[in-house]
Amino acid sequence: MEKICFLQGNYFKYYKGGAELQAYFIGKKLIEKSSIHYIFVEPPRDVIVNNIPKIDDGIFLHPMKRYRNKFFGKLFFLNFRELIKLLIKINPDIIYQRGGKPYLGITSKLWKKNNKKLVFGISMDENCSKDRILDLNRNIFSFPSKIIDSFFTFIGIENADLIVAQTKHQQQLLKQNFNKDSIIIPNGLPVPTYLSKKVYPPIICWIANIKPLKKPEIFIKLAENCKDLNAKFVYAGRPSESSYQNMLMKKTRKLSNLKYLGEISFQKTNDLLAKSSLLVNTSITEGFSNTYIQAWMRETPVVTLNCDPDNVIKKQRIGFHSGNFKQLVKDVRYLIQNENERRKIGKKAREYAFVNHDIEKIGDKYFEVFKGLVNK
Repeated sequence: MEKICFLQGNYFKYYKGGAELQAYFIGKKLIEKSSIHYIFVEPPRDVIVNNIPKIDDGIFLHPMKRYRNKFFGKLFFLNFRELIKLLIKINPDIIYQRGGKPYLGITSKLWKKNNKKLVFGISMDENCSKDRILDLNRNIFSFPSKIIDSFFTFIGIENADLIVAQTKHQQQLLKQNFNKDSIIIPNGLPVPTYLSKKVYPPIICWIANIKPLKKPEIFIKLAENCKDLNAKFVYAGRPSESSYQNMLMKKTRKLSNLKYLGEISFQKTNDLLAKSSLLVNTSITEGFSNTYIQAWMRETPVVTLNCDPDNVIKKQRIGFHSGNFKQLVKDVRYLIQNENERRKIGKKAREYAFVNHDIEKIGDKYFEVFKGLVNK
C-alpha cells in the first residue's frame, strides 16, 4: 500500500476552494488502496468549531501553524521547518501538491534525494505561467513574501517527477513556459444519485468566491438587463474585502430579481445547481471550474463569458461561450425563454459529465499513475 501525502494551503472542510475540493475527493477515493495524509495550514480561529481531528473520513490530518501578517499577508515559506519534520514523520512514497503554493518547492530537493516522488497538480491556468505566478501587480508591501513563495513554486514545478494538467491548453502552456511535459487527468466529482426538479420561475445562478478576478459585478449587470423576464438571479460565494463587497451589495439591493446568499456549503451548492436552470460564469480566467461539473451532473447548462476549457462547452454543445457581455445577455435570455432547448442541453451536459468527470473513474486514473510512478 502506497503512502500519499497531500500538501495544501488549506483543508477543504475549512476552506471551500477548487484545488482543495479536488484534493479532498481524490484523497477520499485513493483511501481504498492507499494510506492518505494531508498537510495543511490550520484555519483561522473563527473557522474552527471543534478541534481539528487526527483523522477525517479516513484521511490523516497534519495541520501546521498559520503565519499571517497585516502587511505581508500569508507567509507560507515560514512553515519550512514544521513541514520538513512532518514529512520525515509521515515518510510518504508520493508527495502531491495541487495549485500554486510553494510547499513542493520547499521540500523538493531534500525529498528527491530520498527517492520520493513529487507530483504537481495544476488547479488553474495561472499555475502554468511564470508571470502569473510572480504577479507583479500585487500590493507593494506583499512583494517580499510573494517573491519568496513564487521562487519556491518555480522550484516545485521544475523538480516535479510528474505534472498533472486539467486541460490540453494547460499542457501546452507548461511546455511553452517551462519546457515541462505533463499528463492530463480531468477533475472528478461524485455522481448524484438522484436529480431534483427545476423550480419555476427559473433560477439563474452564479457561484464563486467573491473577488475581482471572478467579476460578480458583471452578473449583477446581467440581472439588471434581464429584469423584465420572469426569472430569479442568485449568486453565492465567500465575501470579499469590505469596499469591494459593499459596492456589490449596494448594486444588489437595487434589483428585486437578484439575491446574494453569502458563502454556502458544498452540499448547498449542489442543491442550488440542481434546482437552477442555468449557471453563469463571468471569471477572467479559470482552470476547469468544479461548478461546471456540478452543474452538468444536475442537467444545468453553463453560460460562460470568457472561460471555456479546451472549448468543451462549444464542442459538446452543453451551454454557450458568449465572449462579450452583449452576447451573454442574448444567450441567457434565449435559454430562459426556451425551456425545451434548455432541457435538451442539460441532458447532454449530464451525459458528458458522467462519462468524463465521475470521481470513481478519475480516482482510478490517479491510482494507476501513482502506482506506476512508485514502481519506476
